[in-house]
Amino acid sequence: MAILSIRGLSKRYNTGLFSSSVDALKDLTLDVEEGEIFGFLGPNGAGKTTTIKILLRIIYPTAGTAFIIDRELGDAQPHQIGYMPENPYFYRFLSGEEFLIFHAQLSGMPWRDVNRRVDELLEMVGMQHARKLRIGNYSKGMVTRIGLAQAMLTDPPLILMDEPMSGLDPIGRIEIRRIIMELRERKKTIFFCSHILADVETICERVAILNKGQLIKTATVSEMLSEVASGQRLVLHQPPESLAEKIRNAAREAKDVGGRLVAHFDDKATGDELCREAMIAGVQVDEYAPERGTLEDYFIREIGGKNA
Repeated sequence: MAILSIRGLSKRYNTGLFSSSVDALKDLTLDVEEGEIFGFLGPNGAGKTTTIKILLRIIYPTAGTAFIIDRELGDAQPHQIGYMPENPYFYRFLSGEEFLIFHAQLSGMPWRDVNRRVDELLEMVGMQHARKLRIGNYSKGMVTRIGLAQAMLTDPPLILMDEPMSGLDPIGRIEIRRIIMELRERKKTIFFCSHILADVETICERVAILNKGQLIKTATVSEMLSEVASGQRLVLHQPPESLAEKIRNAAREAKDVGGRLVAHFDDKATGDELCREAMIAGVQVDEYAPERGTLEDYFIREIGGKNA
């Protein structure tokens, strides 16, 4: 079941200069299924933030609409969306615990449930140890985690995350990925914007790519990666020089690494033939497999040059 359905969403801004206008979003239509982590990608100015602002009803579309759990945005039940902004700026003089209590009260949560829910979320995001510490003394990663806790306060089925891993160190990114995967296990739907394509590749099932306000492609991550597989990789253990030279001449790239010859072929038939020849000659084949493309390869192929 689609928990989020976007239909023909468009946003046009009038620049005020000779009555000209700019289309920030053009006829966007897509579905996000319940319980999936959905990647929403695009270069700067592609329309990602505009889409999120419309879903949050911060701004209104020029045309089109969206539905959350089969109810149109204006009619959606309160607290159906949680939101984690790209650059959260929270009240620095409040402790993490006070901040969550404050937002719980703003949401209308019954007071009897507030302390229990705050305790649950601090435990989930690993911030029990810093609950009494002022947010002004938090690290970037700690601010991100308390922001995620805030986004989950009302237990929304849909959570919008705008660059949640921006500026985090590798350990911080791993921790945020852990929290996101835990949310999926709890049947939450994550709408995930990021420029860190390695993270999107790791955690998202499906991805939509925008450019200049228009939807370029929606597909599963595995489908996108299969389109950018870049050839074959052959690794031989100490091949004879005659065979090594033949491989170097045929390969796109070949180099010696610790007594092994690592070669990359664009043409599978050539790789197959040379691998077979090595086996017949009794050479140890450590690896022969398709090279795996990356989401970054796919993104650049689809967007590169189109944004100039």
